[in-house]
Amino acid sequence: MGASGRSNSTQGDAPQALLDAWAHEYRKPLLRYFQKRAPKTVEPDDLVQEVFVRLAKRADLASIEQVQGYLFQTAASVLADRFRRDGRKPVFVESFDDDAHGAADLSPERVYKDRQGLDALVRGLNALPERTRHIFVLYHFEGMRQKDIAAGFDMPISTVEKHMARANRYLADCVGRQR
Repeated sequence: MGASGRSNSTQGDAPQALLDAWAHEYRKPLLRYFQKRAPKTVEPDDLVQEVFVRLAKRADLASIEQVQGYLFQTAASVLADRFRRDGRKPVFVESFDDDAHGAADLSPERVYKDRQGLDALVRGLNALPERTRHIFVLYHFEGMRQKDIAAGFDMPISTVEKHMARANRYLADCVGRQR
C-alpha cells in the first residue's frame, strides 16, 4: 500500500468528520422540524437519519457553504419524498368547530375576495427577491428563528430583520391593493 491508499483513507475520514459534527449540531433541530411536520405514524429519528444518509452520498460535503440551509432543504425533500412514497399529501387536520370556523361567514363573495387576497399574496411572494423570499419562508412557514436564519445565511441578524420588514411591507401592500 502506498501513499495513495493512505490518502484515500484520509479523504474518506474528512466527510465522515463533517457528518459527525453536523449530526451533533443539527440532530435536535432536525428532530423538532420533523416532529412538527411529519405524520404521527412516521418516526422522526428515521427521517433525520435519511437526511444524513443523503448527505453521506454527496461527494463534496466540504463545498457546502450554508450548512444549515442545505440541511433543512434536504429535510424538506426527505419529508416530501416520504409523503410521495406514502401516496399522500401533507395534511394538517383541525377539528371543525362551527363557532370558531363560522360557516355562515362563507358567502360566495367572501370566498371570492379571500381567494383574490391569497392569489395576490402568492404573486407577491413570488415577486420578492430570492433571498428575501427564502428568509420569509423559513421564518413564517418553517418556523425557524431569525438568529438561526442569520447563521444559516452567514449574515447579521439585522440583515435578516431588514429582509423580513421588506417582505412584510411588500406583501401587505400586495394584499391591501386587492381588498
